[in-house]
Amino acid sequence: MVATLIMAILAAYFLLPLVWLLLAATKSTSDLFGSGAFTLAHFQLFQNIAELSTYNSGYFWSWYGNSVIYSGATALGSTLICALAGYALAKYRFRGQRIISTSIICSLVVPAAALAVPTFLLLTKVGLVNSYVGVILPGLPNAFGAYFLYTYIREAMPEELIDAGRVDGAGDWRIFFRIALPIIQPGVVTYLLISFIASWNNFFLPLLVLNDPSKFPLTLGLNNWLSLTSAASALGQPPYSQLVTGSLLSVLPMLVLFPLFRKQIAAGMATGSVK
Repeated sequence: MVATLIMAILAAYFLLPLVWLLLAATKSTSDLFGSGAFTLAHFQLFQNIAELSTYNSGYFWSWYGNSVIYSGATALGSTLICALAGYALAKYRFRGQRIISTSIICSLVVPAAALAVPTFLLLTKVGLVNSYVGVILPGLPNAFGAYFLYTYIREAMPEELIDAGRVDGAGDWRIFFRIALPIIQPGVVTYLLISFIASWNNFFLPLLVLNDPSKFPLTLGLNNWLSLTSAASALGQPPYSQLVTGSLLSVLPMLVLFPLFRKQIAAGMATGSVK
């Protein structure tokens, strides 16, 4: 009974903001402030989306596409790099292996903010400021991802399968992609989801790197609109309804992708446990 009550409180804590966001996105600006937080008013969600599509030169959908590009490229690239790094550290023996593993672990305690200025200076040196590559490239190597997949592969991938692949004449790349990758799929998918969410919510790096509004991700674009609600706006009325509707649309990929990935992870874990 106590456990059920605690779970209900936690569920309400996490779900109530989402419910408010869903209801608020269906209201006009006047209804947003003139009605209760969790009450239904005149439904105009589609009108809000139409206004959102034309507001501020119609940047919203460009920002949405940019976020998909940044998050998708970063998640896929980082997952591949970290899976290869974790596999090499877990299954190969080479000089300096312990030093590399220790360095990866130590780098986990370095806050991302401490690397912001060096990253910006490096991107400036190579001419990648205000570019898509400048946002994607710093997110590809990830110490957490390498360590996470290293620990997962070390336990999930039997050495005997690697030896069997070598006996059959398979090279290292073929062993990784044809034998190891299907086995470590649950860990890879888990990190892919983590990386995608982190990149989708990334704000600080795009803030440093980008100055062209057409290249902004959703996080940076919506933050600019948020600043209009607390300052005199040359565009007229502060964009409350557009901001709320844009916030709702920005969380839809997470609401869709997380259940899909979670089912795949659960199926992979169940298959591994049966084996």
